[in-house]
Amino acid sequence: MFKAFIKSYKNFDKKISHILKLGLSSSFVICIVSTIILLTYMLVFTYPLIYYIGILGIALGLNFAVSFIISATIIDDVKKESF
Repeated sequence: MFKAFIKSYKNFDKKISHILKLGLSSSFVICIVSTIILLTYMLVFTYPLIYYIGILGIALGLNFAVSFIISATIIDDVKKESF
């Protein structure tokens, strides 16, 4: 299944591929910031609010990444079917 996704990723339209790269990079940044927040919780502060913000940030970043991948795949399939 993963090989099929890589094969379809190589055949994406240039615009869709660019948007997917931007979305995945922004999701990665959100996950990195959330990880830094969780490290701050572990090392400096022990407020539960900081922990919940970090966990929600990681979940948000992963959800964004998955939604960008799914939407790029669907949009590319629809675009190929329309022509």
